[in-house]
Amino acid sequence: MAKTNLKQSSGLPLFFNGESLLSEEYHPKEISTIHIENIILQLLNQDLDCPETFYTKYKAFDNQAQDLKNNNLRVNMYLMKPNLAGIEFVKTKATKCSSFPRLFEIVYGGGNVLLQKYISPIQNKVYRLQVRKGSKFIVPPGYSICMINTRQASTLIAIEISSKKALTRVVLEDKHGMSYYIIRKNAKVEIVRNPAYKIVNDIEEINTNKVLKDWNITKKTPIIKQILRNNEKFDWIFKKGPMDF
Repeated sequence: MAKTNLKQSSGLPLFFNGESLLSEEYHPKEISTIHIENIILQLLNQDLDCPETFYTKYKAFDNQAQDLKNNNLRVNMYLMKPNLAGIEFVKTKATKCSSFPRLFEIVYGGGNVLLQKYISPIQNKVYRLQVRKGSKFIVPPGYSICMINTRQASTLIAIEISSKKALTRVVLEDKHGMSYYIIRKNAKVEIVRNPAYKIVNDIEEINTNKVLKDWNITKKTPIIKQILRNNEKFDWIFKKGPMDF
Protein backbone atom coordinates (compact mmCIF):
# COMPACT_ATOMS: atom_id res chain seq x y z
CA MET A 1 0.00 0.00 0.00
CA ALA A 2 1.23 3.49 -0.85
CA LYS A 3 2.45 5.57 2.07
CA THR A 4 0.52 8.69 3.10
CA ASN A 5 2.69 11.66 4.02
CA LEU A 6 1.52 13.13 7.34
CA LYS A 7 4.07 15.95 7.56
CA GLN A 8 1.69 18.68 6.42
CA SER A 9 -0.99 17.71 8.94
CA SER A 10 1.21 16.66 11.88
CA GLY A 11 4.19 19.00 11.55
CA LEU A 12 6.53 16.00 11.84
CA PRO A 13 8.13 13.89 9.06
CA LEU A 14 5.76 10.94 9.47
CA PHE A 15 4.17 8.48 7.06
CA PHE A 16 1.19 6.15 7.37
CA ASN A 17 1.49 2.92 5.39
CA GLY A 18 -2.03 1.71 6.11
CA GLU A 19 -0.92 -0.29 9.14
CA SER A 20 1.48 1.80 11.20
CA LEU A 21 3.35 5.10 11.53
CA LEU A 22 6.82 5.38 10.00
CA SER A 23 9.59 7.98 10.04
CA GLU A 24 13.28 8.07 9.20
CA GLU A 25 13.97 10.85 11.71
CA TYR A 26 11.43 10.53 14.53
CA HIS A 27 10.83 7.40 16.56
CA PRO A 28 8.72 6.58 19.62
CA LYS A 29 10.32 5.53 22.86
CA GLU A 30 7.67 2.84 23.21
CA ILE A 31 4.77 1.40 21.19
CA SER A 32 1.81 -0.15 23.00
CA THR A 33 -1.15 -1.91 21.42
CA ILE A 34 -4.41 -1.74 23.34
CA HIS A 35 -6.27 -5.04 23.08
CA ILE A 36 -9.84 -5.72 24.15
CA GLU A 37 -8.71 -7.15 27.50
CA ASN A 38 -6.97 -3.82 28.23
CA ILE A 39 -10.12 -1.75 27.67
CA ILE A 40 -12.94 -4.17 28.50
CA LEU A 41 -13.75 -2.39 31.80
CA GLN A 42 -14.61 0.78 29.87
CA LEU A 43 -16.93 -0.79 27.29
CA LEU A 44 -20.70 -0.66 27.11
CA ASN A 45 -20.81 -4.44 26.69
CA GLN A 46 -18.23 -6.14 28.89
CA ASP A 47 -19.03 -9.63 27.59
CA LEU A 48 -17.38 -9.02 24.23
CA ASP A 49 -14.28 -10.82 23.00
CA CYS A 50 -13.69 -8.84 19.80
CA PRO A 51 -12.33 -6.83 18.11
CA GLU A 52 -8.97 -8.02 19.37
CA THR A 53 -7.20 -4.67 18.82
CA PHE A 54 -8.61 -1.22 19.58
CA TYR A 55 -5.72 1.16 18.92
CA THR A 56 -1.97 1.67 19.00
CA LYS A 57 -0.24 4.34 21.07
CA TYR A 58 3.19 5.62 20.04
CA LYS A 59 4.75 7.12 23.16
CA ALA A 60 7.32 9.93 23.38
CA PHE A 61 8.14 10.60 19.72
CA ASP A 62 11.47 12.38 19.22
CA ASN A 63 14.49 12.57 16.91
CA GLN A 64 18.10 11.71 17.66
CA ALA A 65 18.86 15.28 18.77
CA GLN A 66 15.88 15.10 21.17
CA ASP A 67 14.47 18.37 19.84
CA LEU A 68 11.07 17.77 21.44
CA LYS A 69 12.42 16.72 24.83
CA ASN A 70 14.79 19.70 24.85
CA ASN A 71 11.74 21.92 24.38
CA ASN A 72 10.15 20.26 27.43
CA LEU A 73 7.58 18.50 25.25
CA ARG A 74 6.14 15.00 25.26
CA VAL A 75 4.54 13.97 21.97
CA ASN A 76 2.39 10.85 21.66
CA MET A 77 0.48 9.53 18.66
CA TYR A 78 -2.68 7.42 18.50
CA LEU A 79 -3.67 5.18 15.59
CA MET A 80 -7.14 3.62 15.59
CA LYS A 81 -8.56 1.60 12.72
CA PRO A 82 -12.33 1.65 12.10
CA ASN A 83 -14.29 -1.09 13.85
CA LEU A 84 -17.17 -1.83 16.20
CA ALA A 85 -17.18 -3.38 19.65
CA GLY A 86 -20.70 -4.75 19.56
CA ILE A 87 -22.75 -1.64 18.84
CA GLU A 88 -20.11 0.72 20.26
CA PHE A 89 -17.51 2.36 18.05
CA VAL A 90 -13.89 1.60 18.91
CA LYS A 91 -12.33 4.18 21.21
CA THR A 92 -9.39 5.02 23.44
CA LYS A 93 -9.32 4.44 27.16
CA ALA A 94 -10.34 7.46 29.23
CA THR A 95 -7.25 9.29 30.49
CA LYS A 96 -6.71 12.35 32.66
CA CYS A 97 -3.88 14.69 33.60
CA SER A 98 -4.62 16.50 36.84
CA SER A 99 -1.99 19.25 36.68
CA PHE A 100 -1.17 20.20 33.08
CA PRO A 101 -3.20 20.90 29.93
CA ARG A 102 -2.85 18.67 26.88
CA LEU A 103 -3.16 19.62 23.23
CA PHE A 104 -4.58 17.29 20.57
CA GLU A 105 -4.68 17.50 16.80
CA ILE A 106 -6.30 15.12 14.31
CA VAL A 107 -3.79 14.41 11.56
CA TYR A 108 -5.71 11.74 9.64
CA GLY A 109 -9.35 10.66 9.52
CA GLY A 110 -11.89 11.92 12.00
CA GLY A 111 -14.45 10.96 14.61
CA ASN A 112 -15.78 12.12 17.95
CA VAL A 113 -14.17 13.20 21.21
CA LEU A 114 -15.75 13.20 24.65
CA LEU A 115 -14.36 15.46 27.38
CA GLN A 116 -15.59 15.20 30.92
CA LYS A 117 -14.91 16.74 34.30
CA TYR A 118 -16.74 14.77 36.94
CA ILE A 119 -16.32 15.86 40.55
CA SER A 120 -19.71 14.79 41.89
CA PRO A 121 -23.28 14.20 40.62
CA ILE A 122 -23.96 17.92 40.99
CA GLN A 123 -20.55 19.09 39.74
CA ASN A 124 -19.94 17.65 36.32
CA LYS A 125 -19.45 18.78 32.73
CA VAL A 126 -19.50 16.75 29.54
CA TYR A 127 -18.53 18.00 26.08
CA ARG A 128 -18.65 16.37 22.67
CA LEU A 129 -16.45 17.40 19.77
CA GLN A 130 -16.91 16.21 16.20
CA VAL A 131 -13.40 16.23 14.74
CA ARG A 132 -11.72 15.74 11.39
CA LYS A 133 -8.27 16.14 9.88
CA GLY A 134 -6.86 19.48 11.04
CA SER A 135 -9.07 19.74 14.13
CA LYS A 136 -7.24 21.04 17.20
CA PHE A 137 -8.48 21.09 20.77
CA ILE A 138 -7.32 21.60 24.34
CA VAL A 139 -7.93 19.22 27.23
CA PRO A 140 -7.68 21.28 30.43
CA PRO A 141 -6.15 19.72 33.55
CA GLY A 142 -8.69 17.66 35.43
CA TYR A 143 -10.62 16.65 32.30
CA SER A 144 -10.87 13.08 31.08
CA ILE A 145 -10.73 12.45 27.33
CA CYS A 146 -11.90 9.60 25.13
CA MET A 147 -11.43 9.59 21.34
CA ILE A 148 -13.84 7.55 19.22
CA ASN A 149 -13.43 6.51 15.59
CA THR A 150 -16.94 6.89 14.21
CA ARG A 151 -15.82 6.62 10.59
CA GLN A 152 -16.28 3.12 9.25
CA ALA A 153 -13.83 3.40 6.39
CA SER A 154 -10.98 5.53 7.73
CA THR A 155 -8.25 5.19 10.34
CA LEU A 156 -8.12 7.88 13.03
CA ILE A 157 -4.65 9.26 13.77
CA ALA A 158 -4.16 11.92 16.45
CA ILE A 159 -1.20 13.67 18.02
CA GLU A 160 -1.06 14.53 21.75
CA ILE A 161 1.27 17.25 23.01
CA SER A 162 1.99 18.12 26.62
CA SER A 163 4.70 19.18 29.02
CA LYS A 164 7.16 16.36 29.62
CA LYS A 165 6.32 16.80 33.31
CA ALA A 166 2.66 15.96 32.72
CA LEU A 167 1.57 12.72 34.36
CA THR A 168 -1.37 11.13 32.58
CA ARG A 169 -3.25 8.14 33.92
CA VAL A 170 -6.09 5.86 32.88
CA VAL A 171 -9.28 6.73 34.76
CA LEU A 172 -12.96 5.81 35.16
CA GLU A 173 -12.60 2.04 35.04
CA ASP A 174 -14.75 1.86 38.19
CA LYS A 175 -17.43 3.76 36.22
CA HIS A 176 -17.04 1.64 33.06
CA GLY A 177 -15.68 4.61 31.16
CA MET A 178 -17.09 8.01 30.29
CA SER A 179 -20.63 9.07 31.22
CA TYR A 180 -21.79 8.57 27.62
CA TYR A 181 -21.13 5.93 24.97
CA ILE A 182 -21.14 6.56 21.23
CA ILE A 183 -22.79 3.75 19.31
CA ARG A 184 -23.95 2.79 15.82
CA LYS A 185 -27.69 2.28 15.59
CA ASN A 186 -29.73 2.03 12.39
CA ALA A 187 -26.61 3.02 10.43
CA LYS A 188 -26.34 6.27 12.42
CA VAL A 189 -24.11 7.62 15.17
CA GLU A 190 -26.01 7.87 18.44
CA ILE A 191 -25.13 8.74 22.03
CA VAL A 192 -26.38 6.76 25.04
CA ARG A 193 -26.00 7.30 28.78
CA ASN A 194 -23.69 5.17 30.88
CA PRO A 195 -25.99 3.70 33.58
CA ALA A 196 -23.09 3.60 36.06
CA TYR A 197 -23.57 7.37 36.49
CA LYS A 198 -26.72 8.04 38.49
CA ILE A 199 -26.70 11.75 37.65
CA VAL A 200 -24.82 13.44 34.81
CA ASN A 201 -25.30 16.68 32.92
CA ASP A 202 -26.44 16.81 29.32
CA ILE A 203 -23.70 16.96 26.71
CA GLU A 204 -22.60 20.48 25.79
CA GLU A 205 -20.92 21.82 22.67
CA ILE A 206 -17.69 23.87 22.67
CA ASN A 207 -16.89 26.82 20.46
CA THR A 208 -13.46 25.45 19.57
CA ASN A 209 -12.65 28.45 17.35
CA LYS A 210 -13.00 30.78 20.33
CA VAL A 211 -10.97 28.49 22.60
CA LEU A 212 -8.13 28.27 20.07
CA LYS A 213 -8.13 32.04 19.63
CA ASP A 214 -8.11 32.63 23.40
CA TRP A 215 -4.98 30.48 23.72
CA ASN A 216 -3.16 31.85 20.65
CA ILE A 217 -3.47 28.69 18.55
CA THR A 218 -3.62 29.16 14.77
CA LYS A 219 -6.04 26.81 13.00
CA LYS A 220 -4.06 26.15 9.79
CA THR A 221 -0.57 25.42 11.13
CA PRO A 222 0.16 22.15 12.96
CA ILE A 223 0.36 22.74 16.71
CA ILE A 224 3.82 21.24 17.09
CA LYS A 225 5.18 23.69 14.52
CA GLN A 226 3.60 26.63 16.32
CA ILE A 227 5.11 25.60 19.65
CA LEU A 228 8.61 25.00 18.26
CA ARG A 229 8.58 28.34 16.43
CA ASN A 230 7.49 30.34 19.47
CA ASN A 231 7.88 28.41 22.70
CA GLU A 232 7.25 31.49 24.85
CA LYS A 233 3.85 32.06 23.26
CA PHE A 234 2.81 28.66 24.59
CA ASP A 235 4.36 28.92 28.04
CA TRP A 236 0.95 28.10 29.53
CA ILE A 237 1.41 24.47 28.44
CA PHE A 238 4.22 24.10 30.97
CA LYS A 239 2.44 25.69 33.91
CA LYS A 240 0.38 24.00 36.56
CA GLY A 241 -2.82 25.69 37.58
CA PRO A 242 -6.56 25.97 37.02
CA MET A 243 -7.83 26.17 33.45
CA ASP A 244 -11.25 25.62 31.91
CA PHE A 245 -13.36 26.37 28.88
